Amino acid sequence: MVPATDITSLSPPPGALFGAGLAAVVLLLLSISTLTLIELGWNYGSAGGSALEKMHPGTLMAFALIAMSAAVRGNPLTAFIRTFETYPGVIVYFVGIAVLMAHAVFVAGLPFTVFIDTFVLPVVMFLLLRDIGEERRKSLAWLIHGMFALNAMVGLAEFAFGFRLTPLYVEGEVLEAEWRSSALFGHPLANAVLTGCYMILLAKGGARDMAPLLRLCAFGLAAAGMIVFGGRAATAFMLVAMAVLAGNRLLQILRGARFETGSLLTGLVMVPVLALGVIVLQQSGFFDQFFARIIDDEGSASTRVEMFELFKYLSWYDFLLGPDPQQISTLMAQYGLLYGIESFWIALILLHGLVVSLIFFFALLVFCREVVISAGAGALLVFLYFFAVASTSVSLSAKSPVFAIMIVLVFVLSRRGIGLPRAS
Repeated sequence: MVPATDITSLSPPPGALFGAGLAAVVLLLLSISTLTLIELGWNYGSAGGSALEKMHPGTLMAFALIAMSAAVRGNPLTAFIRTFETYPGVIVYFVGIAVLMAHAVFVAGLPFTVFIDTFVLPVVMFLLLRDIGEERRKSLAWLIHGMFALNAMVGLAEFAFGFRLTPLYVEGEVLEAEWRSSALFGHPLANAVLTGCYMILLAKGGARDMAPLLRLCAFGLAAAGMIVFGGRAATAFMLVAMAVLAGNRLLQILRGARFETGSLLTGLVMVPVLALGVIVLQQSGFFDQFFARIIDDEGSASTRVEMFELFKYLSWYDFLLGPDPQQISTLMAQYGLLYGIESFWIALILLHGLVVSLIFFFALLVFCREVVISAGAGALLVFLYFFAVASTSVSLSAKSPVFAIMIVLVFVLSRRGIGLPRAS
């Protein structure tokens, strides 16, 4: 049994079994993408199949692990109640999800399972990771570093040799002309935003368990991955975040803050090496397709303008309480929005109406505040980056564990991220 003092925590208790279970959840989330599930024949994003096929394997294992963590604390119901009393923002978030699900099922006639991986899994990962110990954190950190390195190398291999680990589908058809890599995380945009979050956390001290040279290698490999994943918004916002971090660090040094001499020397030695590598890659055409997509986005920007045209066809009742989903689907087809509505804020409003969406957005904000308070100030920049990128793509309006993976990265790699006492 777990001591009574731990009754407010649902993080897995000490022991090899629980440690392996938590590592398995993280590994499943980082190795099996939604595209992989579809390729394996799961009815993940389509009609039919069992209810279990509608959820990511990592989600199923996370649910089992948190149930076990609650069970070993005595009365599982008491453990959950005490946890929610400690984290009131989680209750608000669950209410927001419940409102969204109820509207989907009883008003819009849409399936509710889309919200489990996208919105329920993140809070489960928050509860599982909030109070893990330092040794377990280090083990998970090395697992994450290894998976992101592997993901970048797979993406680079796809780009170099012209193959794709998992095909991309649009309207049920394989997208043959797409050059961006899918790697382990699936959709190129999912790869880009997660890699961007990872790079920001590396810059914030997320690679503190690594030697300085290894940190630079990890960062450089991730940066190369960003090129082949082709996320323009993700790359642009990542560069803005890096500029903010660099400027802030420079100000701290000018004010007398200490810095690691070894890291500085390693960086100075690596600068000419990296410069030479960039020149070689540029000469070989490595950046050509990425820059070509920046110049010609193949209509992506226009779709972000045309999505606002859909509001012209809605009555005030539909705008506030949600239109007929079939009407939205028809309008999207007419406007050629084959890739979906490329802003999850707009997508939720168009599907569920302004009233329900605002309730959920408020609940989401409260939950994010809860996570940032728990994970420390370093998490705030990652959240701002994530939602800035999400605002330019389908992202959270589709079924995906990307939000949950970001929560994992924040708690495992954030410098202040584990086991902080809550402010009274």
